[in-house]
Amino acid sequence: MLDLDSDIFGFPVARILPERLTENELQHVISLLKAKRVRLAYWASDPKHLESQRAAELCRGFLADEKVTFSFDLTTVPSPPRGEDAYTGSHIEEYAGESPTPEMENLAFQIGMNSRFGADPRIPEDKLKAMYRRWIRNSVNGQVADAVLVARRSGKVVGMATVGAGNGRGYIGLFAVDAAMRGKNLSVLLVREAQAWARRKGSGLTRVVTQGKNIPACRLYEKCGYKIEKIEFFYHFWI
Repeated sequence: MLDLDSDIFGFPVARILPERLTENELQHVISLLKAKRVRLAYWASDPKHLESQRAAELCRGFLADEKVTFSFDLTTVPSPPRGEDAYTGSHIEEYAGESPTPEMENLAFQIGMNSRFGADPRIPEDKLKAMYRRWIRNSVNGQVADAVLVARRSGKVVGMATVGAGNGRGYIGLFAVDAAMRGKNLSVLLVREAQAWARRKGSGLTRVVTQGKNIPACRLYEKCGYKIEKIEFFYHFWI
């Protein structure tokens, strides 16, 4: 059971763990979840396993996302210079506030609209906003991230990346740049700063997850040297 999702949506939410299931196996799992009054279940399935994809279709799964995991070898890139970037006029720093700014919450909402939750028409917008508001708040207070990097321009937050590290690996969680700042290289600078942060924490590898349909994000990570490590088809089952 997923406590955070259940709390936000107001009903039990769970995740189906095996990446490969036959139709009978998937139907059995859904029956067990139904008996536990679960209303929504997520399943990250193996896209190469055709039987699993057929099972998801027959069990009326909603294909909410093509989840793409990118990874990057941090030992191959130098740390970027710190301070204000002359081209974007932005300064990237580690956020020190106790709660997110309105700009940070708005950036989080933008991320949510492009997520699998935003793609699912059965998830109300107010619940979507509540989820990403909680996500950025929990990132700032250290519950789900180790730090939040923010890009400021004239004092206003125009980009952010939540980051974490452990066991020699770093990760980027929420990542967004204000629409007015896109196409000005700020996204690349923010990725580089996130990499430098992970290296300072002793990480040799960093990962980031995005949606396959988010072409600009995929191109950004590929431009920054990331390689596709894994692809999963993420289904939602409404029970």
